[in-house]
Amino acid sequence: MWSTWPHRIAVLMSVAIALFWILTPTSQTAATQIALNKLAGMTNTQVEAFIAAHPDLGEQLINSAPKEMAKWWTSQTTSEKEHLIRTLADGLGDLDGIDYASRDRMNRAFLAETMKKTTAQVAKTPADAQAVGMLAALKAIEGALNGKHSPARHLISFTDDQPPLAAVAIGDLDTARVVTFNVPGMGTYTNDMQLWTQSAQNVYDQQGLVGGNHRRAVVAWIGYKTPPPGVDATLGDYAARGGPLLAEDIAGLTASRSVRKTIAPVVNVIAHSYGTTTAADALAQNKLGVYSFVMLGSAGIENYIAHASDLHAAHVYSGEATKDPEAAWGRLSRHDPRAPGFGATVIEVDGDARLALLPVTGHAPILHSEWNDDPLSSAWSKIKDVKVFEKQYLAHESTFGYLDNGTESLFNTAIATTPSANEDLTSGRPTTREPVPDRAGRTSSD
Repeated sequence: MWSTWPHRIAVLMSVAIALFWILTPTSQTAATQIALNKLAGMTNTQVEAFIAAHPDLGEQLINSAPKEMAKWWTSQTTSEKEHLIRTLADGLGDLDGIDYASRDRMNRAFLAETMKKTTAQVAKTPADAQAVGMLAALKAIEGALNGKHSPARHLISFTDDQPPLAAVAIGDLDTARVVTFNVPGMGTYTNDMQLWTQSAQNVYDQQGLVGGNHRRAVVAWIGYKTPPPGVDATLGDYAARGGPLLAEDIAGLTASRSVRKTIAPVVNVIAHSYGTTTAADALAQNKLGVYSFVMLGSAGIENYIAHASDLHAAHVYSGEATKDPEAAWGRLSRHDPRAPGFGATVIEVDGDARLALLPVTGHAPILHSEWNDDPLSSAWSKIKDVKVFEKQYLAHESTFGYLDNGTESLFNTAIATTPSANEDLTSGRPTTREPVPDRAGRTSSD
């Protein structure tokens, strides 16, 4: 399917433009109507070329399309929706504006179909490394969804790119009062979907422990192709492509809820490593109404973003572990969001013995899960030497990533993304809360 937003628009247009006159004309700007009329007569390839040549128009369509799609989708009868879910699962499940329960059904069906085809392909050509890698990623996405979880998990986005992209929501995005997007950095692909979804589960659980609204959701978002570790992480290309995709999904959530006249959710963004670069691009270039933006182990944000206020978030936080040796390498051509004068609140992540909170010991976002911590799992069974096993397992037990359970980093991140219990969420505009300071009580503006 599609790996960048021009591809998404092409698919959206192929499904929705034929229904253009069903939509309320007065709800669209004149410019959008003209653009839609032009695009209506184009093939998907021509649409992609047209959007690539007119990026401003592309952004305008991204912002308008989810609301128009939501209006069209809600105008369909129950039987019409059921027919579309059964017949267009591979075309509609990733489109913002459709309710998330329906998207989950379509994306699960498309995942099953893609897995069946890929399994057959691997059986036929077992030496096909690309197909083998694809199947591993598909199994990881399926694994993140399987089993009993509290709350239920939903596959709100899925594409069959190489590698596939996906987003798993913990909680119900159709009703959640607080929604947090969890954005990964370099080297995190969907073959890590189970572990990345565990990091989102950790955030969800910790938010509950610090007084979070019971109607909340956290999205394990791998909705863009992250750079591999190395020089690519010092460049801005992956973020430039991924930022619009994140912005589209956040705007799509708002549009979907607005059309259905449900209370607008409070939206947070947590980002790790290069994910902070991607998310900062998304927030700086779009007014998305974000409440809290938390950057962990940042690979740096682009120099055109001069101040925290340029990110259009009510609250901006940044934390980095003393024992993180990698984050600074990503900032060779970008700046540190903890820098004095930038205006972000610097949060502590190095542990607090008084509160029994663990320190982050490296750059990883998450190292612990039920599977990773099980000495009998396949994560450890390949180590045959008992002494080597004991040494490595002991090291594993004493190392922690930014979103591991029990860390000060997770604790402070949950506080930063949890509006105070006395705040009125019905307006969707939480009041200002106290920042989460570093150990000395400093912020980057001191």
